[in-house]
Amino acid sequence: MEENLLALICSILRHCGTEARHPSLPAADALLQKGFRNVILLLFDGMGETVLQNWLPETAFLRRHETGILSSVFPPTTVAATTTLRTGLSPIEHGWLGWNLFFPEVGDVTVFQNTLARSGGKKAADFPVAERFLPCASILDQIERGSGGEVKAHFLSPFDGERVESLPEIHRRALELCREPGRHYLYAYWPEPDSMMHRLGTRAPEVGECLRELDRETEALCAQLSGTLVLVTADHGHTDVRWAFLCDYPDVAEHLLRPPSLEARALSFFVKPGHENAFREAFLSHFGEEFVLYTREEVFARKLFGEGTPHPRTADFIGEFLAVARGDLSIDWEPPKGRPPHRAGHAGLTPAEVLVPLIAIPT
Repeated sequence: MEENLLALICSILRHCGTEARHPSLPAADALLQKGFRNVILLLFDGMGETVLQNWLPETAFLRRHETGILSSVFPPTTVAATTTLRTGLSPIEHGWLGWNLFFPEVGDVTVFQNTLARSGGKKAADFPVAERFLPCASILDQIERGSGGEVKAHFLSPFDGERVESLPEIHRRALELCREPGRHYLYAYWPEPDSMMHRLGTRAPEVGECLRELDRETEALCAQLSGTLVLVTADHGHTDVRWAFLCDYPDVAEHLLRPPSLEARALSFFVKPGHENAFREAFLSHFGEEFVLYTREEVFARKLFGEGTPHPRTADFIGEFLAVARGDLSIDWEPPKGRPPHRAGHAGLTPAEVLVPLIAIPT
């Protein structure tokens, strides 16, 4: 699907006078040609099209301003999608493919937390592993350089960039920046409803209240802006899931060099030499109805992680096989310690995970 998050950010890059490596999004191009002084991209983590429709009526502010439906990147997950939005690169180019990535020098690393996977939070190294081995130029710098300083670019988030701790704080800061002289591009990230749906599932009443809060806060922000195009989208959607753990399937696990990496619904399997056929047969016998199993060669031939020149590190991250969910099953090596398994997840191929809204509010 060419109407995707990568195309959206390429439209924004070109609007700001900066070169983009990939085609832009015609719907966004048409909006941006209307001469807005400021552009705000609000990303609500996990607010996929299905979640939006399930919880907000057509009369809600966000639903009234929805102009289209986009696909996320593959896999539809926060690490891959937000890195695309922050770099203008496809996942195959930037290499941030999933929550856990295997680095031969260190091991399986939870990249956003810089911890060893399945270690209970043990630090992976005394340096940020993914940032060292997968450095990417931020589009914030690209925009300011490409526009010759004409466009000031900003990033708001609870985790990095300019730190904000609440939606009202995001909106207060957005108003301050947009009222400053000159042109501005502002990318603001908020981690809900993603974390809530992981804990409670997509149908929990708390998720509905969260969506209504996002709706109210966005409407309140837009009412105070002028000369600004506010774009709202998500990095991915969510689907309610069941779980299987490979420790319960020794006929599958015995063929693996190490636990799988990437995501629980997009798993990269590193298989012992000579065990490829046996692994394929065992995996498909248990999970063939729930997962599509691709060979490494098929992953690259089908360009599953997008167009562009593969980052040299992707060969380390994509094992002999990649299994991608098409049903509601998620797979991990063993049950998580200290908490129940997630009730909802993403990174698979279902429309609920892949499709995200494009919401546009001109002010």
